[in-house]
Amino acid sequence: MNFNPTMPFFRYSRTTPDNVALFVNEKEYSYFELGAYASSVSAWLRNVFQDPGNGFKVAILASRSLETYAGILGTCWAGATYIPISIKASAASLKSVLEQTSPTALIVDENGVKKLSEIEIPANCKVLYPDEFKALLPNDVRQGNYAREISEPQSLSADEIAYIIFTSGTTGVPKGVMIRTGSLYKFIGYMQTLYQIGSEDRISNFSEVSFDFSVLDLWLTWFSGASLHVVPSSQIMAPSRFIQQQKLTFWASVPSAITFLTRLGLLKEGCFPSLRVSYFCGEPLPFSSAKAWKKAAPNSVIDNHYGPTEATVACSMHRLSDNSFLANGRDIISIGKPYPEMRMAIVDDEKRFLSAPAKGELVIAGPQLTSGYLEDETLTSKRLKVLNHPLYGPMTWYLTGDLAFEDKNGEFHHLGRIDNQVKILGHRVELEELDAQLRRICGVDTVATVAWPIKEGLAEGIVAFVSQSKVCLNKIQSILRENLPPWVLPREILSLEEIPLTANGKIDRKALVKLLSERSPNSDKSEPSAP
Repeated sequence: MNFNPTMPFFRYSRTTPDNVALFVNEKEYSYFELGAYASSVSAWLRNVFQDPGNGFKVAILASRSLETYAGILGTCWAGATYIPISIKASAASLKSVLEQTSPTALIVDENGVKKLSEIEIPANCKVLYPDEFKALLPNDVRQGNYAREISEPQSLSADEIAYIIFTSGTTGVPKGVMIRTGSLYKFIGYMQTLYQIGSEDRISNFSEVSFDFSVLDLWLTWFSGASLHVVPSSQIMAPSRFIQQQKLTFWASVPSAITFLTRLGLLKEGCFPSLRVSYFCGEPLPFSSAKAWKKAAPNSVIDNHYGPTEATVACSMHRLSDNSFLANGRDIISIGKPYPEMRMAIVDDEKRFLSAPAKGELVIAGPQLTSGYLEDETLTSKRLKVLNHPLYGPMTWYLTGDLAFEDKNGEFHHLGRIDNQVKILGHRVELEELDAQLRRICGVDTVATVAWPIKEGLAEGIVAFVSQSKVCLNKIQSILRENLPPWVLPREILSLEEIPLTANGKIDRKALVKLLSERSPNSDKSEPSAP
């Protein structure tokens, strides 16, 4: 079997060449047009480097442009591995990624060109600039001549690497997660089975391609002959008009998108009638947010998926219903049950499997797992371990670093990062449990807590942040005092205009800690300005 992810796209470029494959920057590209661009990028790689093939890496430093999507397709078309890099990355992070990957080629758009000016381009790395990219397409194809044959994609095996996505992890140092073509096929294959995507579907691309969520958007679209609709960067915080104008049928984003729209008063009842699937992943999904989205998209199923980058986007799911499972004392929807070929379990500190409902570290096994971290055997051996499960026997399990438990119904509940467990006066405190209390009291999702200050590696207290809450800070503290033991109580609660988010839309606790560390000693109790 040919596991090149562009093979389905190639077939659609022949059977349904006029169907829309991509809508970006107010312009549509048909399967034939986008296929011609991708084939031309593939030909450029082959001509310049003779035999790109397996092990050949191409970095994509582009965002929400034709070059972005044609570059990704063209790289895979040539049988190479694509490495998406955020144009928002710092110069140091960009330099680190390029040093780790040593890409033979780099595809950039206008935004990427500006980013490249901040660093020195690696030696022996050929850059495909926007002007050269546009010149790749033969004139007759540019004028709509479909008689030209588009070359067939390079054949790939299931074990070859489709893409490498970099995540910062807890250390802040970018680490490259390698995903095999076979793992990608397993994930997209199940998504097709679950959602029955067809040529009439219009799928969103909300996330940057440097975020693994985009893997769902791009490949589910092109595996199914559907159309991909790229949300403009100017509408990321308020995509309601885009959803309506594009008549999207499939929406995928982090749950924060619900918060943005609710805050702006744009999540009106029945405002998204065209949606039939709403796919949320990447952070906890509050039950209240999911219900609000259901009112806005009455014809849509609401699915909460979970999965780290190391498990090829996602590996478990819970569908919203009136009887959705919630963790005790939380408004958060469960992360559900694993996909059919995936396995999930809970282990203790000694990596011994625990029975429900014990809390511990969530571990994952199955065909979607990463093959490891690029050039980092130490981290690979630390996070991917062979454990002997009482039912499944010896298997390779990925240690997620997430705190979770399994309930009596076989549903898993995500309780936050183990990294967000801290000890205060000898007592173990889960920051995300405190977050849940704050959400309940404030009636908003925009809350966060951090351990502060940290002295000699030990947390001396907790600071809470809230945004957009109508409950006064003294009232919040009073309610917490009635319900929590003294060591869990925040030493102060600060109001921010906005809670800082990472580029992927998740709460940025590091930014909050930095904000606290930058306050002068004399203003320890003052309200910091919004970052």
